[in-house]
Amino acid sequence: MTEVSLPGSIKTLPFFVALMVAVAIPLRVIGVAPEQTALGLALIAALALHLLSTETRLMTRQALTSQTAIFVGIVFLAWGVTLLFSASPIGSLKIGGRSGVFLFGVVMVWAALKAHENIHSLIWKVLIVGGVASTTVAALSLSGVPIILSILKADFSGQEIPALAFKAFAASALCMIPVITWAGRRLSPRWRYLAYAYTPLVIVLIMLSHNRSALAGLLSMIAVGMAALALTRNRHTKLLFVLASTASVAIMVWVRSDRMPLAKATANVDGIYLPGWLIDPHRQYIWKFAYEKFLDKPWFGNGIDQLNKLSGSDSIIPNLGSTAYLVPSHPHSWVLEILAEAGLIGFIPVLAALMFIAWKLLKRFFKTHDEGALAQLTLMAGFWASALFNFSIWAVWWQLTFFILFAIVSAAPELKSKSHD
Repeated sequence: MTEVSLPGSIKTLPFFVALMVAVAIPLRVIGVAPEQTALGLALIAALALHLLSTETRLMTRQALTSQTAIFVGIVFLAWGVTLLFSASPIGSLKIGGRSGVFLFGVVMVWAALKAHENIHSLIWKVLIVGGVASTTVAALSLSGVPIILSILKADFSGQEIPALAFKAFAASALCMIPVITWAGRRLSPRWRYLAYAYTPLVIVLIMLSHNRSALAGLLSMIAVGMAALALTRNRHTKLLFVLASTASVAIMVWVRSDRMPLAKATANVDGIYLPGWLIDPHRQYIWKFAYEKFLDKPWFGNGIDQLNKLSGSDSIIPNLGSTAYLVPSHPHSWVLEILAEAGLIGFIPVLAALMFIAWKLLKRFFKTHDEGALAQLTLMAGFWASALFNFSIWAVWWQLTFFILFAIVSAAPELKSKSHD
């Protein structure tokens, strides 16, 4: 691909897009607004590049006519059909349509990145520095260092608790692991070592914030990464397997010891089907309610983003306190959320699209040993496994975390095939 020629000072636009894309996810440590502001500015600059650059427009057309785009289009078509059966069609259209708008915006940003090969090292370096810096300050705050949280949040009232303030960021930090590791390996050795240092920092952050859904994502990343490397007969597989197994056992032991007080406190709660130390009783009740609502309308669902508005969702669960509603905001599982709200008609296309993308990435990795494909596979594993237990799949910041990190890797210039070291 030839580099795009832009007039005069407009040449800085691609670098501005790159900078905003690279800082967006690390800025989640401050809050949702900084992340979305950075991505909004990136989109504005990308739209300007679409007006000025034929190559950028060609990249957009390529993305929108790809096989993946067809699968994604079927997803939104199916969701459109479920609107007819929603408890609030306008509300469902707003949330479902919003996801489509954000995805299209990320495609526009991706095209701007893809058309300019000379900006990617900037993205990688800023992402590595931003990831390490944001994770470090969050971990320090969680360790008891004062003032950090107040400065980040611009709130000196002292009312916010670090463990709650950084719990969502821990999930975003998890998603950056494969992308930052891959980015470091695309750069010089010193950048590689800095990127390698990021993963232990994230593990510390996840444990200090007690984010078990992020730990589930981490275990999934380890499993998928190890399986892919083993199937390609990587020469470091045995060593990696030992390290991964040790880490996995250590994580499970830590989770059990960390959550045993909660499990003992809720031992008298009836109706749970998994150990309380593994999945808290409140979440199990939420899942049970969501599953029952799915069974009520299995084909077309109850409407996107409508589960917490259905009859009975505001009922209080006995023995769990006055704030333990059946569905306080969302089902805490993307599978149950889409099944209950869009039914099988809305869920099956999502599953098919994810399987198609994963199959393409796996095929490319086996054929070329492309580390970018492995990074995207492990990103998918971590995000979707974590999303089985945590935030609403309709949450803007959570969707954008996945979309933009996936786009960063996908837009990178291709490398010649090489042996996987």
